[in-house]
Amino acid sequence: MFHVEQKETHIEVVDHFLTKETFKIQKTLLPGLLQTHPSPSKNEIQKYYSSDKYISHDSAGSGTFHFIYRLIRRINFWFKTRLISKKELFGELLDFGSGDQYFKQQLQRRNYNVFGIDPLKPNPSKQVFDSVFNNSLDNKKFSCITAWHSLEHVHELENVVKRFYQILDDNGIVIVAVPNHRSFDAKHYKSFWAAYDAPRHLWHFDKESIKKVFNNHGFSFMKSTPLLFDAYYVSLLSEKYKKSRFTIFNSIMVGTISNIKAFFTKEYSSNIFVFKKTKTNI
Repeated sequence: MFHVEQKETHIEVVDHFLTKETFKIQKTLLPGLLQTHPSPSKNEIQKYYSSDKYISHDSAGSGTFHFIYRLIRRINFWFKTRLISKKELFGELLDFGSGDQYFKQQLQRRNYNVFGIDPLKPNPSKQVFDSVFNNSLDNKKFSCITAWHSLEHVHELENVVKRFYQILDDNGIVIVAVPNHRSFDAKHYKSFWAAYDAPRHLWHFDKESIKKVFNNHGFSFMKSTPLLFDAYYVSLLSEKYKKSRFTIFNSIMVGTISNIKAFFTKEYSSNIFVFKKTKTNI
C-alpha cells in the first residue's frame, strides 16, 4: 500500500469548488505520489460531488466555462481516438470513469463495443457499471482500458490497477491521463491549482510515480503524450478560484508559459500514458 508520511505535507489546499474545507496534500512512501488527507470514505465522498455544477457530469451547461470545456473535450477526443486507432485494437474496450458517457458514445459511433464505469451514474442496460469490481466484468477480457482523469478519484488505487490487469487480454493496454503536480501551472497557482481538486482527487501523480504504480503491478510503460490544452483549462479554473479580474487573459498566459516551459522540462500540466500488460504479473 502507498502509506502516507503524516509529517510530510506537500501543500494545504481548500475545496474551492464546493465546501471550502481545508485538506492536506501529503507525500507517500512512493516518491512523487501524493495523497489527500483526510481522505473521505466511499460513503462520505458522495457529498463532495453533490452539485449540478460539477462539470464532468454537467457538460451540457451554459456559460464560458462550459463552452471552453466542450471545445477542449472535442480537441482532446481527436487526440484520444487517434491514439486508439493507431493501436489497431480489436475486441471490447472499457472506459473507466466514463462520466457523462461522451467518450464511450463517440467510440460506439465508430463501431467499438465499449463498456463504462461510473459509480455516480451506473446503467447496466447500457453497459455502464458502478465499479470495475462488478461481477458482470469477471469473465470479460478487454483489449483496452481507458482512464481519462479518473485514477485520481479512486480509493483503492493498487487494487484498481490489479483489477485492470485481471480483465485485460494478454496483449491488452491501459491508456491513462492524469494531471502532473510538478508542472509550471501547479507551481504557479499553488493552493489554487484546480487539478488538486481535493477531496475529489484522492491521489496526485508526477510522471515517474504513475509509471511506478503500473510497473509494480505487471505493466510496462510504452509511451507518454502531453495534453497541451489541459494547461489552459486548469489555469482557467484556477483563475476562477482566485477570483481574478482577468480570468481568460491570465489563464491563456499561464497555460502558454506552462506549455513552453514543459517543452524543455517535459513537465506538462497533464499527460497521457500508455501501458502494456506483461506476460507475468508482479
